[in-house]
Amino acid sequence: MTGGHSGSSAHDDEPIFIPVEPDGASQRCRVCGAVDEVTRDEMPSMAGYGTDTYAQCTRCGSVELSDPIFGWRAKPATWPPTTDHEQS
Repeated sequence: MTGGHSGSSAHDDEPIFIPVEPDGASQRCRVCGAVDEVTRDEMPSMAGYGTDTYAQCTRCGSVELSDPIFGWRAKPATWPPTTDHEQS
């Protein structure tokens, strides 16, 4: 399934990446449908304690973020992307 954020099943309060297999080894982006196209990283938080983390879909740019101040949040990308011509 490849749905768009407008009308798709991904919302700001739900995880963007869901397991594809029972063991969770592969993950699918709920916004664009990409499988195993996720980059992840973590770093010491700028808050001075804890860790900041992110997971981003390399296909559509949707991201899940987590930090000690704001907690977990999702930022789904608009999918399918619109071109400059479509926006006019």
